[in-house]
Amino acid sequence: MGFWKKLFGIGATAATTVAAVKVHDKYKENNPDGIQDVNNDGKVDYKDVAIELKKAAKEVYEDAKERAPEVVEDIKEKTEKAGQSVQEFFQGVKEEGPETAEEIKETVTVAADEIGATVKAAGEVIRDSVEAAVERQKA
Repeated sequence: MGFWKKLFGIGATAATTVAAVKVHDKYKENNPDGIQDVNNDGKVDYKDVAIELKKAAKEVYEDAKERAPEVVEDIKEKTEKAGQSVQEFFQGVKEEGPETAEEIKETVTVAADEIGATVKAAGEVIRDSVEAAVERQKA
């Protein structure tokens, strides 16, 4: 069960990273000249950044919600194809024997660890970028 849990965790982390990148892109698109005093308090500060990030996140969410039916259908089709491939794969493993299955499990586990490390590193880069942007706005 550990492999599937790890794989799901990687998927969730990747999805979160993609969402963060989309929100960042929308934030930049909405503020091409940099952040302004959107709350009209006479200064540009973290409150303005928070308002704009919230606005960008809402826009990304609304877009995703609109696209959800077509995405769900696409995922359904791909999942069915993947299911067939997995079934064929395991039939081959069954024919090859348990040693091959163990080798495959080890290979996939190593790959999952490497993907997880890459996604974590990407998340750290995004976090650092956001922190740097906030610091620049404070200055």
